[in-house]
Amino acid sequence: MPKSQTAKPSILFSHQNFPAQFGAFGQYLAQQGWDVTFATTKLSGQVPASCRLLQMKPHRAPADGVHRFAADLEKAMINGQAFANAAMRARDADGLVPDLVFAHSGWGSGTFCKAVWPACKYVAYVEWFYSWPAVDVVADVSNRREEDRRAHALARNAPILLDLAQADAVYCPTQFQAARFPDRLRDQLLIEHDGVDAARLAPDPHAALTLPGITLPPEAEVISYATRGMEPQRGFPDFMRAVAVLLGQRPHLHVVIGGEDRVSYGAKLPDGDSWKARMLKELDLDLSRVHFTGRLPYPDYVQLLQATDLHVYFTVPFVLSWSLIEAMSVGCALVASDNDAVREAIADGQSGVLVDHTDVEAAVAAISSLLDDKARAQSLGKAARQTVLDRYDRGQIWPARADALHRLIES
Repeated sequence: MPKSQTAKPSILFSHQNFPAQFGAFGQYLAQQGWDVTFATTKLSGQVPASCRLLQMKPHRAPADGVHRFAADLEKAMINGQAFANAAMRARDADGLVPDLVFAHSGWGSGTFCKAVWPACKYVAYVEWFYSWPAVDVVADVSNRREEDRRAHALARNAPILLDLAQADAVYCPTQFQAARFPDRLRDQLLIEHDGVDAARLAPDPHAALTLPGITLPPEAEVISYATRGMEPQRGFPDFMRAVAVLLGQRPHLHVVIGGEDRVSYGAKLPDGDSWKARMLKELDLDLSRVHFTGRLPYPDYVQLLQATDLHVYFTVPFVLSWSLIEAMSVGCALVASDNDAVREAIADGQSGVLVDHTDVEAAVAAISSLLDDKARAQSLGKAARQTVLDRYDRGQIWPARADALHRLIES
């Protein structure tokens, strides 16, 4: 039955982490008059006062001895049960009955929403479909048989397939990510980026780097690198090898690296080991000109992008980082990895320079060339920002998405 035109639309966002992809958009919907609830397991930000919070608490960890092909599914089912329990408590105690549940798929975060609210509309947000050979694997040293790898990749998709089987709509942020899905599933996907705040992430020709603990001389030229974790998936070892060469060639160069000393994507290292430690041991670096900031507060991160002379974004073909689009929005001169995931956002030679990031010599040459040619760097940065204004500005994306979700509720 169509929702009354006078009723306030209600939406519940479910994600294992908050705010993640949904926090800012949910706050926008609340400002537009929606009733907004967030369900999460890990709270890393403040929920707006106008929104409701459901805390999901898994009742146990995955059990030992579960078939390794089923481990991801069991974890998702435990998360799904935690969601359902929180949802039922809110339904029974507070009368919560959302018109629509928008959930991060693959983790069980919203899989059982229709078990609790059969009439709600369900929107799944998908990021990756596993297959073998995997395009995002740097190196597989497990020595597993080909058949084993292929079967395991298929099994990892079970939580996503459960969501796709019941979703009323499915969002995927990029064409590259959508292309990981089989053709018959890809037809379900609405491909739309989450959007960045282009108004806030704007160029500032007067920006100066004033981060705590970093004092740069007036003649310093700065290159920046920002990452969630320092790992091969995001080209960190390759970047550091290029840095070692560049520091030797350019006496005024300073390198500012934002991010945590951990592995976010890819194979974990033994306790006490890290890729940062490995690179510092492998390379002879002038650490007075290499600045590790750790995880930056967002205003400091924006300042870094605005003040840098050149930003480097390296990655294997994988989920595209928001940091790339944010750097483009700021108008950074960019040197980035030459693969399909990045080429979707950057036109080589027009809005950035793309290189094989595993080729240290090529990376060094590309970075040096842009540092030496400030006019070209500025031109590329302007084109990068225009790309964001045309395709990735949340000021355009969010109103259109809100309208689409409202139509879905009314359907």
